[in-house]
Amino acid sequence: DVCSSDLFGILVGLFVVVVFQVRASMNPTAVVENAVDSVINTLKRYPCTEKKTCQKQKECLHEIAGSFIDFDRVGQMTLGRYKRRFSKEEWEEFKVLFRELLEDVYIKRLREYSGEKIIFENERVLSSNRAQVDTKVVSSSRAISVSYRLMKKDGCWRVYDILVEGVSLLRNYRQQFFSLLRSKSPSDLNEILRKKVDFLRKEGE
Repeated sequence: DVCSSDLFGILVGLFVVVVFQVRASMNPTAVVENAVDSVINTLKRYPCTEKKTCQKQKECLHEIAGSFIDFDRVGQMTLGRYKRRFSKEEWEEFKVLFRELLEDVYIKRLREYSGEKIIFENERVLSSNRAQVDTKVVSSSRAISVSYRLMKKDGCWRVYDILVEGVSLLRNYRQQFFSLLRSKSPSDLNEILRKKVDFLRKEGE
């Protein structure tokens, strides 16, 4: 199933819907710290206690996610070699649907956040323009390792993947899409995503 896994839960939501304006002077750890702080503050400012505030929260998170995440790159990395099979129109539709899927799934899970503590443990250089920030999310009952992978583009660090207990969000979707595209067309994949997005929206009404 394209997005049924509970593994990433609230934690990936913190990544996807971050309320943060990236600054070129920030190092990777500062980017993640500001991201987590900002999204938590947004949850407090717009609690999803009624339809009006839920919609306001979603609108704000959608707008900021677009400036924080390079959805084109994430989509390309997720599709890998199958990207060349997409027409221009299919690719544009895929980007819209994939973004809506990520936002709808993880905003829903993000709303389950209940004060877990985030501990920043380590920053590692992966290459000249890539880095990883290792954190731990601690609740009263458990501690979960969460690592953010960032890429430097136009002087700014942006998150492109997240690993929870060593499992990659990017790889998770890529494996599912690769499996589907071995026997189905790009338009088939888009239709599957469209139905899933429609289902999630109806479920959230």
